[in-house]
Amino acid sequence: MTLRMIIEIRTKEEYARNEEAAFMTRLSHAGLKVKTARLSRLYRIDAAFSKAEFTEIASELLTDNITERYSLSPGKAGLKNSYRVEVWLKDSVSDVIGESVKEAVFDVIGKLPEAVRFGRAYYVPCDSEQKLKHAVTKTLVNGIVNKFRIKKY
Repeated sequence: MTLRMIIEIRTKEEYARNEEAAFMTRLSHAGLKVKTARLSRLYRIDAAFSKAEFTEIASELLTDNITERYSLSPGKAGLKNSYRVEVWLKDSVSDVIGESVKEAVFDVIGKLPEAVRFGRAYYVPCDSEQKLKHAVTKTLVNGIVNKFRIKKY
């Protein structure tokens, strides 16, 4: 049975400051001023793998264990009153990162997944989903190639 697993890779806080600051600057250029934010990479893997195999992929292939953490389920970033924004390429768009990871998964566990897609998650404390949506469409998303969703956490 094929499972769809999303593996989330987040840079540990002590290493993420520059990346987060750059993201917050982009948001401020779109009119949304925030004092903190968190970012992560997402890998959506469609495969008939066990949880142990997904864990091996996350820990051995996708994560730098010194600077990053992984999760097999989307998690909170420890920010109060925050939203989680997921940005993915549309299914009709080629995903070169996903294809590279797909091949690398085979090298790690000896099985080829059906599909791998790459995306990003952004955790933003904000009092207005509408303001966040405006900033996201101005700074993170190209409507021709990307799809996104915003969820309150």
